[in-house]
Amino acid sequence: MTGGIARYFALACTLGLASVPAHATHVVDPATARQTIENPIAAARDAELSALAAGGRATELAARLELIAHDATLTDVAQEWLLDRGLHSLARIAPTREARAIVARLASRVPVVYTRVDPDHGDRATPLYDAGATARFVLRSWERNDARGTAQAELAAGLTQAVDRYAQHAVEDDRDPVLDGIAEAFRNAPMRELAAQRPAVSSALAQGQRVDALALILAERFADPALFGLIFDNAGQPTALAAIPVATRALDASSALAALTRASRRPDAGSAAMLEIGRVAQSDPAARQFLFDALAEPRIAASAAAALGRISDSAVSADVGQRLSQAHSEDERRLLVLALRLDANPGARDELERFAASGAGSPKLRKDVRQWLAQ
Repeated sequence: MTGGIARYFALACTLGLASVPAHATHVVDPATARQTIENPIAAARDAELSALAAGGRATELAARLELIAHDATLTDVAQEWLLDRGLHSLARIAPTREARAIVARLASRVPVVYTRVDPDHGDRATPLYDAGATARFVLRSWERNDARGTAQAELAAGLTQAVDRYAQHAVEDDRDPVLDGIAEAFRNAPMRELAAQRPAVSSALAQGQRVDALALILAERFADPALFGLIFDNAGQPTALAAIPVATRALDASSALAALTRASRRPDAGSAAMLEIGRVAQSDPAARQFLFDALAEPRIAASAAAALGRISDSAVSADVGQRLSQAHSEDERRLLVLALRLDANPGARDELERFAASGAGSPKLRKDVRQWLAQ
């Protein structure tokens, strides 16, 4: 829960203003629930809410929802349905101070109507509607929209405060909707506005600040090899993993290989980087050579073998088979056999058959290869 939402929620609890369910919690089947909300009273209330939403009248809409939350003339199913629909409409309207306060009070509401979606999967009831959760979603949406609007204005003015604010919020709570709003502003901003942000983002990332997502947005939009390199050197694992396929799409083969080589040095992303280099190697000889060279590095050797196997090219299959015939250690043979096992090219099977008939390698490895060939 973010700072703003938490403050609203705490205030509501402190003042005792949270909504109290009008009826006891119970379980209802979906068919009965549909019949309940299709009555004229519920339909009329829904029409009133829709009219307020269409007019952008956030304060009045929120006030009407608070009345519905305490309306004893409505069934609990109708109450929860109307609250859920009205809150979703509020999320699409610019909020007022009064609307924020009311939605914050509704955010503490607990589900009162449950249903069993699939009784065959266990006698477990789940909320049919959860107005409290929807209210919290609305508060997050408003915070995200506010952050996006502020960041858009700063980007248009050539200011870099959004980068500092992103780093601060990422440290406090990496699920903060402010982060999503700032990132959305960066994704949609004109390139001329983003140019002023590149130095600030690069500097922040190099200093260990958590601006990973902004760096990846800029790296992709500018096809910036240096920024991809900084990401692979400094970003957290989620962003480093996300950047691996993006680098291949955004960069030319040579630049992608250089960036992915840096990623391959990371213990938490090295295997994924090696497999992506295999994708680059389908059309780039330098990437293929890198994979063959990597077979000699114990930390990434298995990933290199798997990447070679995924290329599925007759020339690569023949090269692997030749190396297998000249291998001097059991570990080297096993890696090369792995590459051929994962290779869908028919030539890979021919190389395995030649190895099985050669008498090279340990009896165990030859037995394994024969079993694979028999499948």
